[in-house]
Amino acid sequence: MNSFHEMQYVYEVFRHQSFSKAAEAMFISQSSLSLMVKKAEARIGSPIFDRSTLPVTLTETGKAYIRAVMQIMSIEQDFQSEIGNIESLVTGSLALGGTALFTSYVLSPLLSSFSSQYPGIDLQLHEAHTPALQQELLSGTLDFVVDNGDFDPSLFEQTVCVEEELLLAVPRHSPLNELAAAYRVPPDALSGAGIPDGHPEVPLRFFEEASFLLLKEGNDTRARADRLFAAAGFRPRVRLMTDHQIVCYHLAADGMGCTFLSEMLARREAAADRLCYYRLPQYIARRHISLFSKKKRAMTPPMKAFTALLPMLRE
Repeated sequence: MNSFHEMQYVYEVFRHQSFSKAAEAMFISQSSLSLMVKKAEARIGSPIFDRSTLPVTLTETGKAYIRAVMQIMSIEQDFQSEIGNIESLVTGSLALGGTALFTSYVLSPLLSSFSSQYPGIDLQLHEAHTPALQQELLSGTLDFVVDNGDFDPSLFEQTVCVEEELLLAVPRHSPLNELAAAYRVPPDALSGAGIPDGHPEVPLRFFEEASFLLLKEGNDTRARADRLFAAAGFRPRVRLMTDHQIVCYHLAADGMGCTFLSEMLARREAAADRLCYYRLPQYIARRHISLFSKKKRAMTPPMKAFTALLPMLRE
């Protein structure tokens, strides 16, 4: 029997100032209650109650004991209150990570909605490349990572958030757009319901003479770009390489060259008047964006609340 359990018996005797009344309130025999109090007294080496008085009173040791019990009970109440606040999402924390693209175009609307619903939750957002994010997820620094990479299923749980595709973006003034005019994605397809399933895929070889703006190696978009060039049978003329897709987007919009862009980015940005978009071979260009967590990790209330918002990405 632990000392905290003994304290409960002692406190009831103190509260009722009677062994018999305390036993009745606790639905146990008076002898059992007396035995528990004696065990507490034996453990601390001094009487807690003066049994010669009616009602029973505390000894000086007993007074110190009850003060300690009340402090412990106060801590327990504070703890239960804090647990209740966590369960009801009044307090807590949520740490998320992703590449710059996905923190901007996937996590941004989710975090905005989450923050408005649960303002007491401390939100943390970390941008990094996929390998670093995987390590942080394994170490417990992050609760979730949004990514479209291949995560080891023995280490990570995966929830598919949304499906999207890479598009070829070409400066509108490029004469190559005339050759590919029949394949151009209508502007209203990106601002409306989306690109129709039957829209034709542009032969990338139409743009063999163009200059390209590419991401540096080590990410999914660059890997798919390399596969697209290999499937088209030519090596691109690379004008510039950068770390961020948004940089490629702005440079292409300013006429520096062609690039590959996420459909999400194309939808959200406003340079449609300066870029022409084309659908690429779907077996390479289409990809899943998923929410990853550490396998077998217990879901906290903020994590559960966040996953409940995922359907809004498909709206």
